[in-house]
Amino acid sequence: MTKREILHALAHNHDDQMLLASVLDKLEACRIRNYTTNTYFLDMRQGALVREAVRLADGQDRCVFWGGYADAERVCAVFYPEYLTQDTATDETNSPVILLRAHTRGALRHADYLGALLGLQIERKRIGDILPGPDGAEILALRELEEFLIAHFTQAGRFPVQLTRVPLGSLRRPPARESEGTGSVASLRLDSVISLIFSLPRSQAQDMVEHGLVFVNQLPVLKPGRSIEVGDRITVRGKGRAQVTSLEGVSRKGRQFIRYVRTM
Repeated sequence: MTKREILHALAHNHDDQMLLASVLDKLEACRIRNYTTNTYFLDMRQGALVREAVRLADGQDRCVFWGGYADAERVCAVFYPEYLTQDTATDETNSPVILLRAHTRGALRHADYLGALLGLQIERKRIGDILPGPDGAEILALRELEEFLIAHFTQAGRFPVQLTRVPLGSLRRPPARESEGTGSVASLRLDSVISLIFSLPRSQAQDMVEHGLVFVNQLPVLKPGRSIEVGDRITVRGKGRAQVTSLEGVSRKGRQFIRYVRTM
């Protein structure tokens, strides 16, 4: 498909159009000039949109989505030339994403770090995932920000902060808080499943799906009636993640029992 056709097929608004036009330009620059290009960090909705645009432009063989570690929520689309592979395009030497370790004297929340970064007039799209820990945080950012952040990001919340650049491979992920549960649903519709897992009224679950706040396997789903299968990973903005791990039979009244794991 041509650039015009892809924009017409995928862009829902002006922001989508600008994003996709930039992405397709970067893909074309990589193809013609044979050097690496990359986008800013994409949220999950943007990531899904860009993945589809790259597919329609037949660019999958020269693109990797990379946020600094496996399963990152915010990722860059990295377009790499023929002399690189996915692995070499995202290794320590070539990766557009770097890892900065924040050291503090106290525990801070994600919002504290993000607020302090935005207070430095840094655009959100230049910062990837932020993983808080008991005495600091792992901050993924674009390589171009390294010197600025190390020099100027000196406080978050009430605590002083010291940043150091560390290898991506040394990233410390905080232990996930997981809880296993079981329950029954009238059907395996998405709204029914997230209503059970996240203890939401069915109407609220439907609204969240329709407003683009629910993702299945990292893809946005706008239809509450979408059927869920074992192994599907569900993300609900502001609520956490979950995975349906097994089906446990059907009650006499026809309700389906499911087993799931919820991650906070």
